[in-house]
Amino acid sequence: MMDRRIFLAAVLGAAPVAAVAGPGRDAAADAARIGRAVLRAGAAERDAAGLRAALGLDSSAEASLDGTWRAAIRADYAGGRIVHVEDWVLARTEARLCALVALSAGAGA
Repeated sequence: MMDRRIFLAAVLGAAPVAAVAGPGRDAAADAARIGRAVLRAGAAERDAAGLRAALGLDSSAEASLDGTWRAAIRADYAGGRIVHVEDWVLARTEARLCALVALSAGAGA
């Protein structure tokens, strides 16, 4: 299982996945696996268009780790907008981002 730093980098594109995941780790695959679990649990919108809309992304926008995402994630935790999926406690924004990674990878629920 990946740690939160690797998860955020993979999902939000903060750094090349290989650089943060380390040898033998595939952070994008881990994020997609978490995303599939989020989708199976019904913890986020089930389609890419709905997820992008909920995240405020248009069809051409790419998620990147900047103050906006960190603020949204902090606000989710502060507001109690969290989801429990497998052994993860995720901010709703994190869950949606993972689900979008899963759908983008063709790895839906």
